[in-house]
Amino acid sequence: MDRSEENLDVEMKVEVLLRFRGETILDPRFAEVLKLVDKYGSLLRACRSLGLSYSRIWERISLIEELTGRKLIEARRGGRGGGGARLTGFAEFLLDRYSDAVERVRPCMEEFEVIPVEERPQPDLVVMGSHDIVLEKLLGEVRNSGVRDIKVFWTGSLGGLASMVLGEADLAGIHLYDPESREYNTPYVKRFLLEKEVELVVGYERELVFALRPGLKVKGIEGIFEGLRNGELCLANRNKGSGTRIFLEHLLEERGIPPDDVRGFETEFRTHYEVIDEIVLGRADIALSLRHLCEVHRLNSFHATWEKFDFIVRRNSLRKREVETFLRILREAGRIISTYGGYRVREKVGRVKG
Repeated sequence: MDRSEENLDVEMKVEVLLRFRGETILDPRFAEVLKLVDKYGSLLRACRSLGLSYSRIWERISLIEELTGRKLIEARRGGRGGGGARLTGFAEFLLDRYSDAVERVRPCMEEFEVIPVEERPQPDLVVMGSHDIVLEKLLGEVRNSGVRDIKVFWTGSLGGLASMVLGEADLAGIHLYDPESREYNTPYVKRFLLEKEVELVVGYERELVFALRPGLKVKGIEGIFEGLRNGELCLANRNKGSGTRIFLEHLLEERGIPPDDVRGFETEFRTHYEVIDEIVLGRADIALSLRHLCEVHRLNSFHATWEKFDFIVRRNSLRKREVETFLRILREAGRIISTYGGYRVREKVGRVKG
């Protein structure tokens, strides 16, 4: 052996992983997340204490639940603050198995990596749910009004509803179409049993369109669906739980097109910016997205629908100064909304739905 190699700065690291069907479902950092959820009763607080992205951890929880067919976190109803999050029996079982495994390998090493936990104050305003460019502008106005510590997590509309169940967010933006009633949002509030815990606040309308890759020629919207059906067109899709993805599933179902047969349906992009970038760069042919962004990037598009983008607010957050500031700015936002192509002001914007 070359003696120079004896001085190489090489470290050995031992980690415990729990795997299910070949996929890692628990590692040191995610195990710490679950422990802190158990301690604090809040996934958001656990993520902040570890300096982790709430959206990414939420996505990981969803993937593990889908893989195993078992829930990891459930709502704890009642109590101070209107409830919170708690581990399911399955999550507790996984943590027990993980702790047992750690103790078995502990003699094989001098020390384990210590994951730092930092106590951080709760944000003044927590916003979750669907990504929207007008909402970004409104939150900028809220910051200009003196509310500095705002945390925003684009979890999708269903993620916004789930955050209300867990008591994690003050408000969430949602745009969920229910084909059975042909209504937006209200049926989902009922479906999640949130009628006594949240208020539904009137938002605005925005236009969803099919954005076309530069140079792509199709014969109308039905030509788009035919291209998706036969595999000629590749889709850039939003993340699971987003209202846009759910509406696209509805459109495909209407035409008898299995989503799994559509090229690119499995892709997941968290924001409309990311989806449009895929189209502009030619990495995908079609995306269901916002007309406004198509105009900004000079993309051809076909109209899909005008949808209702509303806000759900936890009742115990309605009197918070930061929430009151947001609702006031929303009520006065007609001028801002009308400056964005593909957006329309609705009557009683910013008011609680009767």
